[in-house]
Amino acid sequence: MLGLLLGPTYYIFCQYLSGQRGEAFTLTERSGRWTLPDGTILHFTPGQAFRPLTLKLDPQMNQIAFQLTFEAAPGGSDAPKATDEYHVTLLQSDQPIFERSLAVNLAPGGKQRVEAGRLTLYYPGAYEFLLVEAGPPHVVISRATLEVFEKIETPFLPLMWGGFALLVAGLAVSLEPCLTRGRLH
Repeated sequence: MLGLLLGPTYYIFCQYLSGQRGEAFTLTERSGRWTLPDGTILHFTPGQAFRPLTLKLDPQMNQIAFQLTFEAAPGGSDAPKATDEYHVTLLQSDQPIFERSLAVNLAPGGKQRVEAGRLTLYYPGAYEFLLVEAGPPHVVISRATLEVFEKIETPFLPLMWGGFALLVAGLAVSLEPCLTRGRLH
């Protein structure tokens, strides 16, 4: 029982149940060129980018997770699903500190939620969040919603793996009579 609590239950708690929901932002405007608040001009090719968001982040929010919800524009009812690639970048000043590629598989009129990764911050400040198309999309996204989660627990790995080891040892001790009984007869 202890192995079950310290192994899988602890892992599931840290990965999926811990943390607090922070702010949510809606992304609708796209362009091939945006100007950041500091005057930096960003050009995007071959796809376009959603309007950059300025996020106020602080190390007290650690660990931070980003979740994106993509909503496709309505289309024909017989239109197939298509997979498009997007890139997520978080900039501190003009330096990228976090980058991820996301695959979004949608049909017209559909909706998909995608985990965009986790981040540990070391400095408070204003960060620019960029969501960029890797190329012309097969399914047009009418709206994307970014949700920021904060204070997500990071599993203490020796405790978690010790729990998995206890679970395996407990299963071995429990199953040992059943396995040896068959050999004796």
